[in-house]
Amino acid sequence: MTPGLLRLLVTLPWLAALLVLLAVVKLVDDRSRVHWGLLGSGMICFSIGCLARTTLGLHELKASAPTSPAPSPPADPRP
Repeated sequence: MTPGLLRLLVTLPWLAALLVLLAVVKLVDDRSRVHWGLLGSGMICFSIGCLARTTLGLHELKASAPTSPAPSPPADPRP
């Protein structure tokens, strides 16, 4: 999977959250009735997007970190 496609895939939950938020704004009627179920679904999508982006960022950070050689075992002090 290419990095660009992976970034797009990680962005999809945020796009879903935006669409749900726009639906909530559109569905609010004159009595100021809020559709809390839809709003909660949008927040869940947003949190999944945050988790996915954080995971991708940590993976990229780990992949770009220089690897250090394994430490050698301590010398045996017995003669």
